[in-house]
Amino acid sequence: MKDQKDLILTGKDLSVMYTHTFTKKDAELAGVKLVDAIIEEGEVDEYKVWANIVRLKEVASSADATFRTRLNPSVEQSSMGVSFTPKNGAKKLNYGEDLVWAELAEKLKARTELLKLAHNSKDVIFDSEGMEVTKVTSYFDKSSITVKF
Repeated sequence: MKDQKDLILTGKDLSVMYTHTFTKKDAELAGVKLVDAIIEEGEVDEYKVWANIVRLKEVASSADATFRTRLNPSVEQSSMGVSFTPKNGAKKLNYGEDLVWAELAEKLKARTELLKLAHNSKDVIFDSEGMEVTKVTSYFDKSSITVKF
């Protein structure tokens, strides 16, 4: 790990950073106000700040994940207006163990590939039963920005 002198947070710093009245909505609003101020003031390179926000988010996510493994509470705990409630995993059925389900799932997978082929083809495509494969429409997911470091 590189020596970072710019931002060294201790447990004590983090324990007093926000009061118990600082809600999730307050946190979200603080983030919006931070970005608004940075962009409006124009004193720093926005992408440099964003890059370090991404890093800080990873620090926080890693710390959260580590706390989850180390402080696995058996009963609900509360601190500073935040509740930590243990939850048992949900029961899930192993549908693949059923031969009928597995066969239908495989047919659905094959049909999906046939629909992709028909969509991308200029020609009419027919399935194994001689039925014309519908040329389904397409749509785009929401645009996004990929951030990595």
